Amino acid sequence: MATRGKSRVMDQISQLPDPILLHILFFLPAKDAAQTSVLSKTWLKVWNSLPLFTFDFCQNLSLWKLLSTQKEESEQADVRDAFLNIIDGSLVNLRVQKAIIEKFRLFLKLSYLRNVSCIDEWIRLATNNCIKELDVHIKRQYGEDWYSLPGTTFTAKSLIVLRLGGFKLDFPLIVDHMKLTKLRELSLTDVLLEEQTILEICSACPAVEDLRLIRCEGVKDLLISDLPRLIKLTIHQANEITWEYRSIRIQAVNLQSLEYRGCNSELKFDVTTFKLLKELSITFELITDLVVENLVSELPLLEKLELNFCFKLVTLKFSSCMLRQLTFRSGKSLKEIVIDAPNLIRFEYGARKLPDIFSMTTSSLQECYLKLMPSDHLSTSWFQKLKGYLSRFKQLNLLVLSIDSTTNTFIVEELNGTLSCALSVVKHVKIKKVMESLNFETLLDGLLWTCHPETLSIDRTWEHNEDFVQFLREKLMQREIATVCCDSRRIKCWRHYLKEIEVESSTRQYGNPSSSSRVSTVCFKLTW
Repeated sequence: MATRGKSRVMDQISQLPDPILLHILFFLPAKDAAQTSVLSKTWLKVWNSLPLFTFDFCQNLSLWKLLSTQKEESEQADVRDAFLNIIDGSLVNLRVQKAIIEKFRLFLKLSYLRNVSCIDEWIRLATNNCIKELDVHIKRQYGEDWYSLPGTTFTAKSLIVLRLGGFKLDFPLIVDHMKLTKLRELSLTDVLLEEQTILEICSACPAVEDLRLIRCEGVKDLLISDLPRLIKLTIHQANEITWEYRSIRIQAVNLQSLEYRGCNSELKFDVTTFKLLKELSITFELITDLVVENLVSELPLLEKLELNFCFKLVTLKFSSCMLRQLTFRSGKSLKEIVIDAPNLIRFEYGARKLPDIFSMTTSSLQECYLKLMPSDHLSTSWFQKLKGYLSRFKQLNLLVLSIDSTTNTFIVEELNGTLSCALSVVKHVKIKKVMESLNFETLLDGLLWTCHPETLSIDRTWEHNEDFVQFLREKLMQREIATVCCDSRRIKCWRHYLKEIEVESSTRQYGNPSSSSRVSTVCFKLTW
């Protein structure tokens, strides 16, 4: 009888006008409001009539223009007030009606705010609705106190993505042991928390598939557990050695992707226990050649391996039938690369020098990227070695040169009968840096003797690159070839092969709209 009575009451409520039903939704918690959509077609129609919002203040150009303008100290209060008015004005509808929020994203400095409690209000307004993605990062100036994350953050059961940065996460954090059963991605960046807070969060978010702990402070013994669905894990240790983890324990039997960035110390957990691992990235760890060889052999499903700034590595020597992508980046060059990986499709190598011994058995390689940062004298033999190295690839997608060398020579007579045909396997050559003292003429001659790329591009960020760009414009755009320039030589210079050239300029911006980080690039399209 009680159930029948409740049903009759609900039927009567459903007959009320839509505006009144919307008003009722406003006073319900977000979870209960969402559940009304299954009660009847009337409630479903009301739910579907809710406005759909996306609040992305990181892309709000008026905000960034306001904050990036240099102001006198006396005008700072006006700037802060204007900042608050822009955000408050955008959120005004949330104060009077329920809404579905696809995304709420805000990055800001605490110094922008006169009263930091407004952050609590903004998060409360967002989480009081059916919100899918919440992304809030605050940045403290040196010496500023930590700002504690409001407890209402973990009350939005509709959350699918939660990214937080710059907060202090006090324990206990989760209100009434609430569970965020829909949460799939959780990211904590530059936060201060304790070990028990991480355990509390893991327990409250059992469905998380992607967990990112970036430079978390306050944790000494890291334990990640109670996440049976976790398939992707990212751990970056804080830069300060004082925040280095003493121990790391990861209980994740279904883990498929792991990115770990340490502090130049020994690896503190056994990666080979994750037998389903397909992607592995390790940075700044003192792992040895033998450790890498064991990793590849003990992880039968490993398809992608990245090794960044692992300074103890001397050789890469292993065999794998599953590996499809291999990346090595370091300021320290390898001595030897001997790899048997028949299914490898992408290879990237970045270091100061080429390895002395290079052998790669692969029949599927499709993409190859080579970044060199030479600092020694660039001689004719250096270009010969580079050409011999490049000839081992069927195709090299990109050759990047960041040249710290201050002297260079390229003398054709020293080639000793080396074949004159430049390689066409290199598709693109990019020069990020050249030194002013280099001889641009011999650098260009050596480079275009080595390969005939489809494009030659130069970044203008380095102060002396502009001189090199101007030199290239003059030399490459000259269409006349002196008929006697190479008549006495069996080896012809690049001028005899270049048929057509086009020049394009472009500018790319990095970071948020307020950032002044822009990279200008000049690209020479070459037809041979």
